Amino acid sequence: MILEFLKSISNISVMVIGDIILDRYLFGETNRKSPEAPIDIVDIKSEKEQVGGAANVALSLKKLNANVSLFGFVGNDSAGKKIISTIKKNKINSGILLTKNKTTLKTRIITSKKNHFCRFDIEKIDYKDSIKKKKLLKLIKSNIPKVDFLILQDYNKGLLDESIIKSILIEAKKYKKSVMVDPKEKNFTKYLGTKLIKPNLSEAKKFLKKEIKLNTQSLKKACMKIQKTTKSEVVILTLGKRGLCILFNNKFHREYGITNINPDVTGAGDNVICISSLAIFQKLPIKKIAELSNTTGALSCNKIGANPINYNELITKLKKTN
Repeated sequence: MILEFLKSISNISVMVIGDIILDRYLFGETNRKSPEAPIDIVDIKSEKEQVGGAANVALSLKKLNANVSLFGFVGNDSAGKKIISTIKKNKINSGILLTKNKTTLKTRIITSKKNHFCRFDIEKIDYKDSIKKKKLLKLIKSNIPKVDFLILQDYNKGLLDESIIKSILIEAKKYKKSVMVDPKEKNFTKYLGTKLIKPNLSEAKKFLKKEIKLNTQSLKKACMKIQKTTKSEVVILTLGKRGLCILFNNKFHREYGITNINPDVTGAGDNVICISSLAIFQKLPIKKIAELSNTTGALSCNKIGANPINYNELITKLKKTN
């Protein structure tokens, strides 16, 4: 069933809308202290850059052979140009518009022990309405009839405000297109009536304003509350290295996490929303949706930083477990 599902993805068309990010990684070693302050000096040995945020989701979908279009903003700067170049190189249909704001850039310093030493961000969170937003929304609306479903990837950078969310949901409903959402707590209650909502544990706690214990009763109760409040058909709650759980058609299922001692969960949620959305669209059973999502997230955790899904790795892993 799983292999047939993966082969079928080439016939699916997906629109990804959300905050687009460039992830930069600096790899180095800490062998000495600074004479200027009581801090470590990191000697940088290598670096790499990858598209992040909604762009990482779009790239993952493309790696799985889906037909993908990406809508969002980047700045008219070197980071924005690198993102656009990567999108074009991977033959992802671009609905990216340039803005006067800088491209969101996350820079992480990783030590030789694969530990995240620190992260610094360059960004401007701007929820103000603008001519650019109206132009982008018009472009999104004109493309909704052409796709099978939508993924809204919210990183709280300002693109997905209440007005745009409402307009997209109305238009998607008009054409009977499913909407899958990876939310942030700021807009949690704005995503009403979606097919899937996929918060992580931290976001769910903030939304529910209560602690969520990692047992079946507490997790199921949290998912039911999220489902009731958002009126979403499916709730997937990701638990970092502890796995995930899913609530669908009054059925609850828990998949336990990976065995890595120090997994890097950066970007794992991107891969989960990607594969779970495809599986839900193809109407896979709840346990298969959970298994696929958990396996994909685990493969991401084996690597440093946010990485798109590797089709061959996923196939190999699934063959071993099925």
